[in-house]
Amino acid sequence: MNTIEIAPERLHPETIADFAILDLAQKDEGLLLGWLYRHFENSEIPWEPLYQGTVLADLWKKGPILIELKRSPAFRDALIERYRSEHLGMVIHAPAIDLGQLANHLRSLVTIQREDKPAVFRFYDPRSLAPLFEVLDPVQRKALLGPASGWAWHRYGQWQIASSDYQRETPGKDELFTISEAQIAQLDKARLRQFSLFLADEYRAHIPSNDPDQFVLGEIESAQGAGISSHADQERWLRMAITLRGRLQESPLWSRLIRVHGKTPLQALSQLETEQGC
Repeated sequence: MNTIEIAPERLHPETIADFAILDLAQKDEGLLLGWLYRHFENSEIPWEPLYQGTVLADLWKKGPILIELKRSPAFRDALIERYRSEHLGMVIHAPAIDLGQLANHLRSLVTIQREDKPAVFRFYDPRSLAPLFEVLDPVQRKALLGPASGWAWHRYGQWQIASSDYQRETPGKDELFTISEAQIAQLDKARLRQFSLFLADEYRAHIPSNDPDQFVLGEIESAQGAGISSHADQERWLRMAITLRGRLQESPLWSRLIRVHGKTPLQALSQLETEQGC
């Protein structure tokens, strides 16, 4: 039986955070490193750049670093607190392995081949982790996790965790992680579904449908199709559909603004918010 759990958890990440990936590219060069160095005054914090030993070695200050947290509870707690408000990386549960072993595995993931050319693979970005695991099969998920028991990240106001109990029928070497172009093409749709599920949970009590998940997904897809790409504006679109108690684009009010008055979707949305007192 092959399973992967990707679900919001009422977990305490402090209990599973043996390591963390910190993405230095999320801040101006040197800011996150300076913050890390300031914690050296109180404890030793082992870490390794994941670009080290790869074709991206010269860019290590703009890439991910792997930090061991097992002996640095104060820094671990400070990092986890930042993860709750910033998209800086993820934590890893791997109590039985050391920093070097895990770093070697993760370095094998930082670039992938795309159309015969190497490409940077930002597998550690919390905004993409749930969609990524959604499009992978059990073998790929296990190969991605490697020697770790689980990965956890903060997204949409809650912690999510991915783990695998996949076992090969025949023992052998670790699987080499690969991802197809078809799966990469599916990631945008997976991101949309993940965002829709979050909104469905947030607004479930107010959604005018017996199938809230499908209603929200349909509205977010409609907003995307209308050229409204930001999450904030897509959420505005959903709130207006809820206010009007049905599909927004099927509303006579929407049709009047779009077809009669020639408003753009964003202009129509803003006017409806004013008219409805939203």
